[in-house]
Amino acid sequence: MLFFKSKLEKLEAARQKLIAQGRIPAGAEPLYAAPLPNQNTPLDDLKFTALDFETTGLNFAEDCVLSFGGVDLQQGQIDFASGFHHFVNNAEQVKKGSAIINQITPEQLTSGLSPAEAVRFLCRRLAGSIIICHAAVIERTFLLKLLGLGPEFALPLIFLDTLKIERSLMHRGLRTDELRLDVIRQKRGLPAYVCHNALADSVAAAEVFLAQVKDVFGKGPGRLGPLYERSI
Repeated sequence: MLFFKSKLEKLEAARQKLIAQGRIPAGAEPLYAAPLPNQNTPLDDLKFTALDFETTGLNFAEDCVLSFGGVDLQQGQIDFASGFHHFVNNAEQVKKGSAIINQITPEQLTSGLSPAEAVRFLCRRLAGSIIICHAAVIERTFLLKLLGLGPEFALPLIFLDTLKIERSLMHRGLRTDELRLDVIRQKRGLPAYVCHNALADSVAAAEVFLAQVKDVFGKGPGRLGPLYERSI
């Protein structure tokens, strides 16, 4: 647990330092408004946002975000009315391979948010939330890219990774294909869903997360620390 406390303390210290120095990244101001929760914070006291990005690929240097979606969770329930989904106007970046996978066409993107508008929306929407993702490195790194920041920059956001939590609950030797979100859902008896739609994927990850919370804590009260420790 000391490792978790150190990581979280460093993240909070970085937030405070950037505020004191007046060096908050442009567009990210809402993310710096409140202190981060600590490892003992009860889950019922926290707001969570499940988040998913659809991108042109996974080359963080060259690829970009095409759409994003999310939904809030609080006190063990998904707030479906909170769901959001937006395209990002990167029509010129669409690749044939990504279009086949996610069915996103240039025509859909032309009426989407500009990258700058997407940043403003996401930073306002994610402020004060714990972020739930499946393979969180994708959303974290592409959010940094939208902000014009490098992959090592410490944004004051806590990401809980359903892929890493699932691996910690099973065993480290699981193959990559066994940790796909649809495979995990099938093993857990959760219904099939439409993959590669950002809102649908975020809801699918939220449902897996709620099942994982029960596995980790049983009927006892859940706290942030053990889930974050499994996510790093």
